[in-house]
Amino acid sequence: MAAVYKALAKKKSRASLNAAHEDEEDVSMMDLVDDPDFSSDSDEDEWDEEDEEDEGAEGESGDEAEDKSSSAGAKSTPSSLFMPKTRVLMLTSRGVTHRHRHLLADLTALLPHTHKESKLDTKKKTAGYNFLLNSLAELHSCNVIFFLEARKHGQDLYLWLARPPNGPTIKFAVTNLHTMGELGTGFAGNCLKGGRGVVVFDKSFDDGEVMRTGNEWRGLVREMLRSVFCVPKRGARGVKPFIDRVIGVYYVDGKVWIRVFEIRETDGEAANVPGAQKQAAATDNVVDGETDEKAKKKKKDKKSSRTRDGPNISLVEIGPRLVLTPIVILEGSFGGPVIYENKEYVSSNQVRRELRLKRAGRYAGRQADQTDRDVKKSSLGLTTEGKGNVERDDLDSRVLFK
Repeated sequence: MAAVYKALAKKKSRASLNAAHEDEEDVSMMDLVDDPDFSSDSDEDEWDEEDEEDEGAEGESGDEAEDKSSSAGAKSTPSSLFMPKTRVLMLTSRGVTHRHRHLLADLTALLPHTHKESKLDTKKKTAGYNFLLNSLAELHSCNVIFFLEARKHGQDLYLWLARPPNGPTIKFAVTNLHTMGELGTGFAGNCLKGGRGVVVFDKSFDDGEVMRTGNEWRGLVREMLRSVFCVPKRGARGVKPFIDRVIGVYYVDGKVWIRVFEIRETDGEAANVPGAQKQAAATDNVVDGETDEKAKKKKKDKKSSRTRDGPNISLVEIGPRLVLTPIVILEGSFGGPVIYENKEYVSSNQVRRELRLKRAGRYAGRQADQTDRDVKKSSLGLTTEGKGNVERDDLDSRVLFK
């Protein structure tokens, strides 16, 4: 940002110097015109006649000239004066794993309008991290915060999206996380660093679905994700004028699925497959009841259409891949009243607790079965402790051989 401000200051100083030189030149020309030796009576008469003829035309076209000058002034503004519409602050909390760090690195590589910050210490009780995050965003001139918070020693990952300083704030639970480095055979893309992408939302985020009662929060999620993944045309450092990727955002089963694809262009299959052109020519010659001239014309038309066809365009997933489950939406920036709360969300702590209780129930059942077997064996005298409980009959060896 400092480099941008310096460039603007230099351009302003150059413009002021040019204006000063133009003023000096105008004064010198006026002095020459006022000089009696420079102008004659005949020249003055000619100038007067031309001025009289042009007065009427100037009166009619004065407004048009002003409009043209204003439009020209608007068009002549340099492109460097446009500041980025969004600047995203990306950072993580303490306790993140290597997969979480790789996810943040992949996102910063894909989005050139981001600013990556070091880890934030959320363990301090003196001040909440909401104040720290808002101050960091103001310090780095960022209007969007992308904060990854890790809990339970990296078992749980939460995503906070906020618009400082007034909000809102959305909290997501991140699951099914895959980085670019994982699944090397599946994520085999190679897009340009610094390029821009097309952000595509499915029909669940359309205006018709969003305006339904109970789905208003989808519009807010759509705008927040758009501010993160939509790269501005100008103003961001390292942005290249190429669109070579597609970022898909889908809403399925109450969760937001995010996929990143590369737009790959390849040659036509007919040009690569040997013998395909010969087969196409042979099929062109086979005409049902048509003359040779019609067959030749059709062949020429097909050849010209092949040359006009562009390369084959396909989408290749390059990652990262993640699933977001909305939890809560706050009115302010990391604070304020709750706007929306997902009633169907079940925390991972609750899931782990139910699994532990299920395992504990199975263990308690096995222990109860074991105690029942021990009691039965002791009652039958099959154990050393239960021998005294066995009743003596007439055929007992202790009775027969006294």
